Amino acid sequence: MSVLGAPGVGKTRLAHEYALRRAEAYPGGAWSCDLTNASGVDGLCGALGATLDVPLTAGHSAGMLAQLADAIAARGRVLVILDNFEHLVVHAQATLPVLHERAPDARFLVTSRTRTDVEGEAILELGPLPLPQGSADVADSEAVRLFVDRAGLVAHGYALTTDEAPRAAALVRELDGLPLALELAAARMRVFSTATLLDHLRRRFDVLVRGASSGGPRHGSLRDAIDASWRALDPWEQAVFAHCAVFRGSFDLYAAERVIDLGEGAPRVADVLQSLRDRSLLAREAPREGPDDARFTLYLSIRDYAWDRLRERGAEDAAVARHAAYYEEQASLWATKADGPEGVEARRWLLAERENLLAVHRRAFERLGPARAEDVRTAARVALALQPALTVHGPLRLAAALHDAVLGASGAAGLDADLRARALAARAEVHRLMGDYPRALADAEEVSALSTQTRDHDALVRARFTRTLVHLFQGRLAEAHAALERARGLILPDDRRLQGRALSVLGVIRVFEGAQDEARDSFLKALPLHREAGDIHFEGMAEGNLCITQIHFGRLEEAREHGERAVALHRALGNRRNLANCFSSLASIADELGRSDEAEAYWEQSIRIAGEIGDRYTLGVVLGHQGSHLFMAQRLSEARESCKRALVSLRDQHSMEVAIHAWLGSVEATAGRLDAAREAFAEAERPSWARERPTNAAVIHYLRGHLDLALAREATAGGDLAGAEQHLAAAKRRLAAATLAPPRLEVTRARRSLEHALLAQGRPSEDTALLVHPEGEWFRLPSGRRVDCLRRRLLGRLLVALTEQRLERPGAPMSVKDLVAKGWPNERILSGAAVARLRVALSSLRKEGLGALLLNHPKGYLLDPNTPARFAPRGE
Repeated sequence: MSVLGAPGVGKTRLAHEYALRRAEAYPGGAWSCDLTNASGVDGLCGALGATLDVPLTAGHSAGMLAQLADAIAARGRVLVILDNFEHLVVHAQATLPVLHERAPDARFLVTSRTRTDVEGEAILELGPLPLPQGSADVADSEAVRLFVDRAGLVAHGYALTTDEAPRAAALVRELDGLPLALELAAARMRVFSTATLLDHLRRRFDVLVRGASSGGPRHGSLRDAIDASWRALDPWEQAVFAHCAVFRGSFDLYAAERVIDLGEGAPRVADVLQSLRDRSLLAREAPREGPDDARFTLYLSIRDYAWDRLRERGAEDAAVARHAAYYEEQASLWATKADGPEGVEARRWLLAERENLLAVHRRAFERLGPARAEDVRTAARVALALQPALTVHGPLRLAAALHDAVLGASGAAGLDADLRARALAARAEVHRLMGDYPRALADAEEVSALSTQTRDHDALVRARFTRTLVHLFQGRLAEAHAALERARGLILPDDRRLQGRALSVLGVIRVFEGAQDEARDSFLKALPLHREAGDIHFEGMAEGNLCITQIHFGRLEEAREHGERAVALHRALGNRRNLANCFSSLASIADELGRSDEAEAYWEQSIRIAGEIGDRYTLGVVLGHQGSHLFMAQRLSEARESCKRALVSLRDQHSMEVAIHAWLGSVEATAGRLDAAREAFAEAERPSWARERPTNAAVIHYLRGHLDLALAREATAGGDLAGAEQHLAAAKRRLAAATLAPPRLEVTRARRSLEHALLAQGRPSEDTALLVHPEGEWFRLPSGRRVDCLRRRLLGRLLVALTEQRLERPGAPMSVKDLVAKGWPNERILSGAAVARLRVALSSLRKEGLGALLLNHPKGYLLDPNTPARFAPRGE
């Protein structure tokens, strides 16, 4: 739907009112995206991404548009208002159909002066408010009612009396019933009577009487209404109003006082801004979060009018120069704080001032002829300042474009070696985040070439960090280690921030190598350095990575503590991508502890966030984890749906796709769909580069056991008992094989699923009973695998107690109190701590293969009464 009409006719207000009144029709919510400052498809994507809080990561317009469409689709039935679309109509065919086709449940409401001409476009022509036709219907006229209502807000006691009615009717007729013009005129009622205002307007609005346009496309009745407001201002108000045109987006009082120069003897800028606000020439922008200082903005038409007045005064160049100097100075200051103790406040400032900073960057290249060296330097510093905000909130393509403009400018030769190295290192980081590894390495290499000319160690280290991570993600571990060592050699001994980051990067390498102990040690060493430096971004990442490594070790309470701290840090920075990953980790912890409802709640949060920001990679990984959880709970149809959604999201982007194909194969095999299962396992084993990773190979190895069991069931049903026995033996051999990969949750979960399936395959015999040493020194699973408990006597004591309960009272649970007494004899433990300890211990037993046998009960825990259990003879 497109709402069309002249400037000031009320298109935006109508759209917002519709959203409010029809809120129940859009359970997914309503968003209004102001496209005033958007330019081209990239600008449209950037504005829409900011409105929806979707950090754009794609490296091209089509990718960003697809990410946005997917993010909208994930929210269900929603209303998206694309406001002030007229200057983007040339891009309508390339954008609106994509959004509509990929998000069919969403509704898009466009406000514009011209049609988009997109197929299926519905048009609402919005004209001026109805005018009074005679003296009898003045009070019923919508135009008069609007004027009276707004005038009454500024001129208390104003009412439509018998004497006032004719003057009000004449006034609204002179203003053509345009809502914005009426509101601007009503604002003058603070100092004018309607008679005086009418007389003033008649001297200027003769063109309105004729109903003709007074100039260009933004002129006409609205321009004349603004002109009348302009003439009602005193000289100081006119000066401040004109200077406000230099801002883009919104601005705060501090910026206005630094940029607007009124000279000696002038009133305070704050007082004049308040006056302009009272006169409706200046709007106040509601803060996004917290009690921030007031921010002001100009409507686009009014800003254009003010810009013309600024030019007429000959003050444009000076105002632009002050604007650039102020924002360059402030942006550089806040950017230095982005990775320190004031990081949250710094990144919030950079986001709030993004449009002003982009304006400074753009104006640096607007002069005719080659760009001046000083302008290029200004643009370079602004691009660097925006880096912390854009790399977290996106769009990444915008960050790359800012650096491209600087490094490719004719005046780039004027950049000193330090500034050029910083720009190249920043662009290398952006290219790495976008997945453009060749360009990332090229930029990093160019930084290295400047090593003899630059004293900026930070740029050199950042570039080598980029090389390290690129090599790592490409599977070149030796080169990653070498690049990291070169980076560490450049870090000064007292630079705690970079020392901490180097340790965190080393931890990531160790994770890729499967060296979980070394990874954990690196993250633990990095944490105090991050905290000392106030590096909240990397502190959150280290906490999140520690959560993951502790999960793999089975230290679930410690893992949860790290995960919850990571969530708090990522929330503070507004890093929703990392937040989604943390929720997925917390879901895995809850799942391991047997808290299915809590796990599903965390997974749903993670999936919702990943969908809303259009992060297909994170969404796919989380859906894959959820699919494995649902399969373990034997919710096959839901597991199948999660796995398939995950595969659609990943689309050959990550080796996780291999494991998800294997889980899908397990789902299909268990459901008896053997052809679909074979196809899924074939897909899992197709990309050799991913299959050869030890973790993936182990997951496929264990999950293929479900296909073996399905084939055994098929053979049994066909009377082929010998064949069934062969397939069953093949499944058991998979569990008896030597350790295939370092300890990781996904491998443990795959093995546990096969153990569970073997238990459920027919009636187990006494040979497949759970065998427990009477002193708890070891136990043997029904699959035949023996687990040593000599160094974990707590686990042995608990299992002995549970086995005694199983033999004496099959099907009866053992209470938490009794289990704590058996596990921690002669210890006095507070109840809360006792429950936490018991949950961790029982989770460890589940991880060792008892996941299918150790059951939860409202009154405690018990061993599965359908599975034989016995104590081993003494001496065995």
